Amino acid sequence: MSALSMAYERCPFLAEAAAPRAPRSDLRTSAPRWPAANEESRRAAMVQVYDRRGGLARSDEVLFMLRRRTSQPLSMLARWIVDRRVVSFEWQAERFLPMFQFDLADMAIQPGTAAVLCELADVFDEWETATWFAEPSAWLHGRVPVDVLESDLEAVVGAARADRFVARG
Repeated sequence: MSALSMAYERCPFLAEAAAPRAPRSDLRTSAPRWPAANEESRRAAMVQVYDRRGGLARSDEVLFMLRRRTSQPLSMLARWIVDRRVVSFEWQAERFLPMFQFDLADMAIQPGTAAVLCELADVFDEWETATWFAEPSAWLHGRVPVDVLESDLEAVVGAARADRFVARG
């Protein structure tokens, strides 16, 4: 059984996200302003990685874009965040979402992202998940998961599964 089919088995809601989508267009959003700290370079690197893939959006920006899709954007986004169907993290009382995970035509969650999140949600918190997508992975031969997601989803799901097993001990 492939890593992707195992992810679909673990998370039945992935079937609804698997429908073909229109090509994504690039969207640049404002990056959060990280304070100077020991982790400043790590945070800056994460922001740079996400900037290559559409940037980071504040939750209010995502809500505005979701209004094209639903009359209840707040409910939809809150459900996605609580269910860990999307990558999001809080910084200085604001919630940020990397835009790589959305089809910008209709704001649907990219099926690849959902498959990876099924593997990570039980063992990583929001911040760890956000950095997991943006940092090089040994399982991907030093490549960054968000950069490989579209070209080799199977490998990224496998890397997420391996990291889940390692994290669980």
